[in-house]
Amino acid sequence: MSVLFAFAAIACTGSGPKGSHGTGVGADDPLAWALSEPGPYAAGFESWAVTYSPGEAFGPRTIRLNVWYPTVSDSGPPARYTFGVDDESIEGATPAAPIYADGHPVHAFSHGSQAIGESSAFMSRHLASHGWVTVAPNHTQNTLLDHQDPLPSAHYFHRPLDIRAALDAIETLPSTHPLAGLVNTERVMLSGHSFGAYTTWASLGAGYDLEQVAEMCATGAGIHDDSCTEAEQAMFGTDLSDERVVASMPMAGTLRRSWFGETGEQSVHGPVLFMGATNDERGQQEQFDSMGPIDFTWMEIDGGCHETFALGTCSTLDREVGYRIVRTVGLAWARHTVLADGGAETRAVLDGSHGLLHLVATQSN
Repeated sequence: MSVLFAFAAIACTGSGPKGSHGTGVGADDPLAWALSEPGPYAAGFESWAVTYSPGEAFGPRTIRLNVWYPTVSDSGPPARYTFGVDDESIEGATPAAPIYADGHPVHAFSHGSQAIGESSAFMSRHLASHGWVTVAPNHTQNTLLDHQDPLPSAHYFHRPLDIRAALDAIETLPSTHPLAGLVNTERVMLSGHSFGAYTTWASLGAGYDLEQVAEMCATGAGIHDDSCTEAEQAMFGTDLSDERVVASMPMAGTLRRSWFGETGEQSVHGPVLFMGATNDERGQQEQFDSMGPIDFTWMEIDGGCHETFALGTCSTLDREVGYRIVRTVGLAWARHTVLADGGAETRAVLDGSHGLLHLVATQSN
């Protein structure tokens, strides 16, 4: 069943102080912490280079991996991002011990075209404050630093493989790394902004239409580059998904039927929560109407625009209002799908009845 909710923010837009629950870390059930408020942790941050092989026919690929995690440190140097610093995250802080028995749960993020893994740091920090780890690779050849025009056709399989490599990296950390053994990658929620929405579909198991892919590779139509090599084309017939990704949250981007055909989405192995904005026309209605019989929910942020989900530069909606909605829904979806959170507040956020989010329309098919 597919369901549409449209949301408008109401009243309070502040994020509140760190530790606003007033309970002390580990003193109560983390699934009871208010979704819209910061958790009791601060956000630590670290980044490093990860090199992996996309396949036997290709050379090594190197990506920058950005990682946010919970810490009990209350001071330290600001996080050094690909561009600039973030004084709301602490560079190299000591990770907190997991509050969940199986380790820190994981959220992964895929950035948009010509962006960076830190584009939605407001959500990554928020999840870290609630005891989560976020991994967000810079998709090499499509960042602010190194965008290639035309974009190589291989980038369409690089993106889901970057997510796989990012999860592999934190799963196999050397024993000397502070996060080693603290992270649980068995069940991961993956979000993606704009072009990153494509990454979410591929990583969750959407099937490629190989006839359409062959035609695009032969003609150059529908891709940035003018062709694909035989080895590149063959990659789309392999499994680019990752079974560790159990749910996805594409934001401000649609299912690309040029790649996945009319029914490719029906192969996904988990639920999808699509977030759009009323001032960002990305073919949301067409996507909703054509969606197959999968667990698919569509939410619209009333007054939001394309960057409500990333840099926040939106003239039609206050940045903090948009951020508050996105991080609240993102945490609710992560807790619901990864941790089986069926609490009243999580249900209220996801069915539109939460006090923070005013339900203005519903639609199902």
